[in-house]
Amino acid sequence: MMYGFILMLVLYALYYRYVPVRGVKKLQVLSTHKHVTILDVRDYNEADDIDGARRIPVAYLKRYYETIPHREVVVIANDALEKNVAIRLLRRYHFSVKGYYIKEKESAHKWTMVKCH
Repeated sequence: MMYGFILMLVLYALYYRYVPVRGVKKLQVLSTHKHVTILDVRDYNEADDIDGARRIPVAYLKRYYETIPHREVVVIANDALEKNVAIRLLRRYHFSVKGYYIKEKESAHKWTMVKCH
């Protein structure tokens, strides 16, 4: 009985993070609308400035979801895991997620090899 409960908790955690959210479309281009909030859920150190975007990292969504001005949002994330967690949290708090945009990381942080003698 205990193993069944632990197994259910593990399966729920995997579902919550890795199974894509249904009914939310991927956007190719970000466009601003009057009554839609663009919500950037990337970490502060990874996010660049996007005009008109509200920046609340996924880790802070539970604490600061009340500061989002409109109930319709577009999510900007770094990867699918951030996107899934953010959309599920926003839906829990009765937000309507209109779409998501995954911002690809630039290759500026590549390691450079230095030859030492």
